[in-house]
Amino acid sequence: MPSKNPLAGLAGRNFLTTDDLSDSELEALLELAARFKARGPGALLAGRILGMVFFNPSLRTRASFEAGMFQLGGHAIDLSIGQGVWKLEHRDGTVMDGDAAEHLREAVPVLARYCDLLSVRCFPSGKDWAVERTDPILSGFAAYSDVPVINMESSLYHPCQALADLLTIREKLRKTKGKRFLLTWCRHPRALPTAVPNSAALIASRAGMRITIARPPGFDLDPDIMARVRANARKSGGSVEVVDGFEAGFDGADVVYAKEWGSLDHYGDDAAEKALRARHTDWMVGARQMKRTRDALLMHCLPVRRNVALADEVLDGPWSVVVDEAENRLHAQKALLVALAGKAGPKAKTRTAARARR
Repeated sequence: MPSKNPLAGLAGRNFLTTDDLSDSELEALLELAARFKARGPGALLAGRILGMVFFNPSLRTRASFEAGMFQLGGHAIDLSIGQGVWKLEHRDGTVMDGDAAEHLREAVPVLARYCDLLSVRCFPSGKDWAVERTDPILSGFAAYSDVPVINMESSLYHPCQALADLLTIREKLRKTKGKRFLLTWCRHPRALPTAVPNSAALIASRAGMRITIARPPGFDLDPDIMARVRANARKSGGSVEVVDGFEAGFDGADVVYAKEWGSLDHYGDDAAEKALRARHTDWMVGARQMKRTRDALLMHCLPVRRNVALADEVLDGPWSVVVDEAENRLHAQKALLVALAGKAGPKAKTRTAARARR
């Protein structure tokens, strides 16, 4: 008889984007995260090991996953590439006479023998969007691992942040359907990746929200991502509009999600991208904008540059839920870890079956 637990089907699966989840799985994960936040999870993953592979820096992601595994009774191994860990090559057919000492084809299966789950953070390099939008490193981990792989942020997605974002919105607003969600571009000294705004738009569109994406011309999100955002919104009863002006989406907003990102139109051309970004130094969220909302939640994934993207007055004001949002990374990820590994069954049996399919 099929299991009535919506999370049972997540056991042994990868988690690369929130679109990997069915509606019932997403709902069950958020409910489990809320229960863990209220009562604590207990040692559900005693003896289990999470391998965390970081190609890029981290504060909240690193700390929340390690704390989560400890609270669940398990252990996390922190592997920072290029800092005590060999640099890794991901391209097939490469003559490895450079600074990469090992290929993913060997490194990932070895880690999968040591760990019950693997998680990876790999930002884009900013050179060729056509290549980087395929998430080659994350895809390599998923292809070569016999254990579940978790995306801790890649070129395209930051799904763990998105889970925490929706958990926070539900806590604060209770109802999401029909609420106005503003995703607004903000200024930054550098061209940042689009993973967070992509994932924020995708998860809000799953929740039936009325989404406005405000960005300067030239800063559109990837068209394939936007097609999926619109498809999600049609299914959930939400809506999506994209506007050019900074002030356009604040009126009546229930959630203001502020985020910086670079121009895909000038991806790989640093000088052109910087010149375009320099025209929009007025895109900083302050009290004047927030007072036009319906006492909206002010959200940001952090880290944030004060008085560049967001003014002190809003980060320190009554609108800000950025610390609550960051805390919820811990609870959402504990639910995810339990779903992927806690019900996966004996590790040896799972791996033997995975090898047999090759």
